[in-house]
Amino acid sequence: MGREKIANRVRLRMRSLSPQGGGIRPIAWLAPGWPLGMKRPWMPLYVGDYLGDTGHLTTPQHGAYLLLMMHYWRKGELPDDNSQLAKITKLPLKTWCDYRPVLQQFFHSGWKHKRIDAELHRMQRVSEKRASAGQKGGLGSALSRMKLENSARGRALPQAIASICLSKTQANVDHSHSHSHKTLSSQRAEQRESEAPSKEASSKDAIPVSAELAALIARKT
Repeated sequence: MGREKIANRVRLRMRSLSPQGGGIRPIAWLAPGWPLGMKRPWMPLYVGDYLGDTGHLTTPQHGAYLLLMMHYWRKGELPDDNSQLAKITKLPLKTWCDYRPVLQQFFHSGWKHKRIDAELHRMQRVSEKRASAGQKGGLGSALSRMKLENSARGRALPQAIASICLSKTQANVDHSHSHSHKTLSSQRAEQRESEAPSKEASSKDAIPVSAELAALIARKT
């Protein structure tokens, strides 16, 4: 198989792994920025850092802050709307408005969380590396399969050629044997035909002689 055919097969393999081909969807092929649709069933929580930063919060405020962080982790953002934030924190709107100034100190530029953003981007890099390694592994597997197929075809071709040559040789031997047998039979038939006239001629040339005539000829000679 030529290099161009191998390259085409590899391209088809890689196309099957692309999102358009219905294959694997690495992180880099999703929406720009952080992929909001990615499932993130767990969230890292550095307990020492958390307790060091939140020692001044009340118990309800701890709960509201944790719910905000969990929503941010899953969605990648928080809405800048008191009504929606009250629903996220499971608090009455008035209570949320009282807590907002305290809890917003953990965020910047509206509702951006520096620590969670860093963790999300770290996870994104890890996912991209794994996706890249998976693509390379898929490419290597495809090339290995191609080599095995080519090797199998290379072994099968000489065997097929040898079988064809053996069949032709056997046919030639059978034909030669048949031809020799026919030639020998023909020669024997011709020999018999050539011997037959000689016997007939000798039988025609012979003259019958009586015993008395033979005795007379013998005395004279």
